[in-house]
Amino acid sequence: MMAKSLRLGILSNVSIDLSPPRSDACEGKLMNADKVKCAVVRPVPDSYDRCIRTNAEEIDVALAKTQHAEYCAALRRLGLELIWIKGDNALPDSCFVEDTALVFGEKAVVCNMSIGSRAKEVVEVAKVLEHLKETHYIRPPAIIDGGDVLKIENRVLVGLSTRTNLYAVEQLREILEDSNLEIASVKIESTVHLKSACTYLGSDCVILSNEQFQADILRDFRKIAVPRGEEYAANCLAIDGTVLIAKGHPRTKKLIENEGFLVRELDVSEFRKGDGALTCLSIIW
Repeated sequence: MMAKSLRLGILSNVSIDLSPPRSDACEGKLMNADKVKCAVVRPVPDSYDRCIRTNAEEIDVALAKTQHAEYCAALRRLGLELIWIKGDNALPDSCFVEDTALVFGEKAVVCNMSIGSRAKEVVEVAKVLEHLKETHYIRPPAIIDGGDVLKIENRVLVGLSTRTNLYAVEQLREILEDSNLEIASVKIESTVHLKSACTYLGSDCVILSNEQFQADILRDFRKIAVPRGEEYAANCLAIDGTVLIAKGHPRTKKLIENEGFLVRELDVSEFRKGDGALTCLSIIW
């Protein structure tokens, strides 16, 4: 999901880590919307080195599994309960679980993924979400990847990419019509997903890989522009005031800290080689 440029414009196989236990943690009706409590994750498959990617560097699958374990440990330290989807070695990209579904409070939306080899990734995720949420499905001709959907307070930005189209935006509006969410489409260029180049840190602050956007879209938010050469660090995972950032981006780390956030670095080198990043590895709510 490595970004080069971004232009924005308006347009059951489940294992739950119960440590520490909280009876209300993963049920949308009882959960506090201001706190992140749960993360859906999926193991790194043995076939991960055959994932869809543009990077030609050799992937060390064993190291990827170690990095994934460290990622999950970091989520647990931040108080999240992990909901494990059964692994599948026939699905090389399946650890990038973010692309399979979206969660908005009590509702879950299962994505219709455009890449044929990834289509079956949604099956086990959907089975799990149907037990936890009011679950909806994006239907053809709509296509959407979760990595193209950025939630910023009561706004939902949907990236129009090669993997997400306007039909999906229309269906999302129908599914969420009884919510207070404002949904806007976002044109993106030269990047796999919207969240490759823009993520929300909380406290009215967004981080961008560049500053090419229409000011009216994010006019109410503080903006961090990552320094040249550290574009990958625009994909951060923010959890209740703590920001997880890819290791090796010291200037970006300092900029985030200057905005008052606690920053924790994680080594995700093997996921970068697979065109993935921090948010790709979980679905959080």
